[in-house]
Amino acid sequence: MTSVDPVFAQWLMADCLWALATDAPGVARWGNSALTKERQTTIATRADAEAEAARQLAFMGAGGPLVIDQHLLRGRWEPYRGTVITLTGNKLGYNSGVEVFVLGAEDALGAGTSRVTVLRRL
Repeated sequence: MTSVDPVFAQWLMADCLWALATDAPGVARWGNSALTKERQTTIATRADAEAEAARQLAFMGAGGPLVIDQHLLRGRWEPYRGTVITLTGNKLGYNSGVEVFVLGAEDALGAGTSRVTVLRRL
């Protein structure tokens, strides 16, 4: 019988499959007070989860001035809280698409809209 690595077996049997990404410069700078973030998604593969984690670390770790914007958008946006997405629109310089971190969303299901608060680079 083939043996399975115990850590891999635990990962397969977990309620949620997980991938871990660490921002070494952030940990070195902030130590135990560094932000730990956990996100459950419908991402199916480990490689895709690791790619999304790297995308979020790159966004948050690139430095520079950040601004908070609010948008009234169609659809449901609450599931996107805590993720980095590319937002495209005809106002506030979003014409060619801007990577933003979704801070919050208030879905108005009756109206089919959502007030979305995002963090973006200037």
